[in-house]
Amino acid sequence: MTEEINVAGVFVPTFVVACIFALGLAVGLSATLRRVASLEIRSFAWHPALFDFAIFVILADICYTLLGRFLA
Repeated sequence: MTEEINVAGVFVPTFVVACIFALGLAVGLSATLRRVASLEIRSFAWHPALFDFAIFVILADICYTLLGRFLA
């Protein structure tokens, strides 16, 4: 896997790009879960902020894996 991506002449680590994508997805998913009252998934979480962070970590891993497959 390529460890760095060339963005406008600046080499950026692949993990940073994956985290940026995951952050956007996590914010969107968190906003969606807050607005949809019928799901109430966050009410089952012991600590909502920790739940959001766990979702971010899962999405970051998925994005990093997908970037690795696309760039290989």
